[in-house]
Amino acid sequence: MPRVPDSAMPPSSETASTAPSTTVDAPDSTTTHWLLPIDPAAHAEHQPADWRERHDATAVWDAIGRSQRIDRWCLRSGFRTMRIGDLIWAYLSRRQELCAVGAVRSIDEEEGRWFVQVDWDEARTGQLCRDPLPRSAFGQVPMSTCRAGERAAAVLAQRYEDTGASAPAR
Repeated sequence: MPRVPDSAMPPSSETASTAPSTTVDAPDSTTTHWLLPIDPAAHAEHQPADWRERHDATAVWDAIGRSQRIDRWCLRSGFRTMRIGDLIWAYLSRRQELCAVGAVRSIDEEEGRWFVQVDWDEARTGQLCRDPLPRSAFGQVPMSTCRAGERAAAVLAQRYEDTGASAPAR
């Protein structure tokens, strides 16, 4: 059975579902925004030839999903303070932009390594892939999984609200 740090438990007594969802509930005031850097070049065999230049990141995100499980990421940092329900934003490091957002489903320890399980919000991720959020808009360079700083968190919260669930899933 996976261990979950106490800090990962939801702030209320509600039990989080382990089934993946397609939309993520609106964050509350205790929700933390996390940046998860991903190097698209590490998945080069699946990337389209023009992955660095194309505006739409859909094919880049899909290629990463063909290369590995898209809902499970190894954590070297953040696992002690990350909580179920926090929002996690996928940052394509070589493209310097955000292309996906989801909610933390669980934080699991396996053989001394920590993993975050993410329920990606399909509608918002589809919108972000079609119109990625450039690093210049939120001003933070994540070198490893980290909390969004105050300025970045404000921009991310606004983008999350702006890309509400009214958009069609991709």
